[in-house]
Amino acid sequence: MQIIRSTGNYNIPDSGTCITVGTFDGVHTGHTEILRFLKSIAGQNHLPSLVFTFTSHPRFVLNKDAEELKLLTTPDEKQQLLENSGVDFFFEQDFTEQFAKLSASEFVVEILIKKLGMKSLVVGHDHLFGKNREGNFALLQKLSTQHQFSLHQIPAVSNAGFNVSSTKIRNLLSDGDVALANEMLGYNYSFSGEVIQGFGIGRELGFPTANINRSEINKMLPAAGVYIIKAMLDNEIHDGLLNIGTRPTFNGNNVQIEAHLFDFDKIIYGEKLKIEFLLFLRPELKFESKNELVLQIRKDRDKALQYFGRIC
Repeated sequence: MQIIRSTGNYNIPDSGTCITVGTFDGVHTGHTEILRFLKSIAGQNHLPSLVFTFTSHPRFVLNKDAEELKLLTTPDEKQQLLENSGVDFFFEQDFTEQFAKLSASEFVVEILIKKLGMKSLVVGHDHLFGKNREGNFALLQKLSTQHQFSLHQIPAVSNAGFNVSSTKIRNLLSDGDVALANEMLGYNYSFSGEVIQGFGIGRELGFPTANINRSEINKMLPAAGVYIIKAMLDNEIHDGLLNIGTRPTFNGNNVQIEAHLFDFDKIIYGEKLKIEFLLFLRPELKFESKNELVLQIRKDRDKALQYFGRIC
């Protein structure tokens, strides 16, 4: 996959391109269906496939709920997922206030056609674009006739009775439903961070934990609670549990992220740990004593070991 930045110099093949446009946050199963069709149309017309996306989510620039918005993928994660899809070109537009002022027609004609040589366009069922999101499929149909490019609209992909969307997946993560979120994504939701020194409470209780400092504050964190996870460290996979919360049993105030890895007791401060969420077990609870907490952690561990098939 060739990566093109809007701020740099680039050459587009003389044959033209087959393009799709979007933020592609999460690169979920709805997106992968668009990408599959994009590659199919590109192949049929002997054109390279091109994904047009943005350096940052438009809402961060437009200040629409910018403080509340959390993303499903970091820029690097999104780029890697798109590369894995097998598209030919990854075009990353610097989304600025000036760019946001382009009308829908100007965007299609000046950017997609004149700069990127668009011959075919593939869009999702609810695609809106241009200044104030004024562009829609009806406008694209009109422009496709005027400028002679083929136009294809992909129907929504559904799961569990819902249309798959980045917003729906964020809502599922907010509710702790990582299992359904993973189905809609087509892979396990994850985050990465550095292991930092904690207070040693887990080790004192007999369940040593890795305290994790997230590397991307704009990436969404699922709801507080206890999860079954897989952790990746130095290309090794470890089963375990993860707690997100304030540790109310110890009167904590700040949100902490603590992973307990099974059959693992190494000191890994400063190491990067990648966490994949598999299943939500329970919300975070306040216990009357350390002993009650230990008993619950044992129950959580046994449920996780059963999940992994390690005990009957």
